[in-house]
Amino acid sequence: QQQQQKERNKQITQFGSMLFTRCISGTRIVPRNETKTISGHTFVGFGSSHETYAHDYMTAACAVGMGEEEMNEFFIRLEKAWKDYCAKREKDRKRKQKKKMEKEKEKEKDEEEKHEGNGTTIEEDVGKMAISDK
Repeated sequence: QQQQQKERNKQITQFGSMLFTRCISGTRIVPRNETKTISGHTFVGFGSSHETYAHDYMTAACAVGMGEEEMNEFFIRLEKAWKDYCAKREKDRKRKQKKKMEKEKEKEKDEEEKHEGNGTTIEEDVGKMAISDK
């Protein structure tokens, strides 16, 4: 479960790095239940305003005097980054699914290679034959 939480938090914070690389500054992605240990001190809910906050969230800073045009540009870039993030997550999901299917096919292939009589693979039988010939 802890490993799943770490993977989930990694996926969530990836959106933050995508924002940064797309020049969307002033944002911060905060995953829930993030735990960090720094110099022997453990922080539960690291980065959030409360250690048991119920949701992941994003903050965005803005400056006094920001105009409507600047805000609109921010939202356009944010929406594009979100679409890119969702597309990347879907691509990763499909890649993992394909890898899992290939692994299952390989396992089935290995089972088919077992001889009906003694349950060994062809490679094992050839190895035994080579040893007995000596």
